[in-house]
Amino acid sequence: MGNSELFLLNSSNNNTRYDLGNESLEEYLARTLGPKRMPLVVVLPITVIYVTIFVSGIIGNVAVCVVITRNKLMWTATNYYLFSLAVSDLTLLILGE
Repeated sequence: MGNSELFLLNSSNNNTRYDLGNESLEEYLARTLGPKRMPLVVVLPITVIYVTIFVSGIIGNVAVCVVITRNKLMWTATNYYLFSLAVSDLTLLILGE
C-alpha cells in the first residue's frame, strides 16, 4: 500500500481504494482524527479539575463512612443505604481513575 492510497479493509470488497491525493497517510490521519496530543493549555485545566474531583470524592466519601460507622445513632436503614452508596462511589473513584 502506497502513501497515497488507503484500502478499506472491513468491506466485503477488499479491492476498494480511496485516493488521498498528494497527502501522506499521516497527514490524512491528522486531518481526519486530529492531532496525536492535546496542547498543554487544554490538558492542564482538565487534569486539575479531575484531580480536584478525585480528592474531594475520596475525602467526602471516607468521611461519610467514618461518621456512619462511629456513631451508633447513625445506624439506621437510610444511613446504611448512604454508606453503601459511599462505598460504591469510592470503588468507582479508585478503580475508574
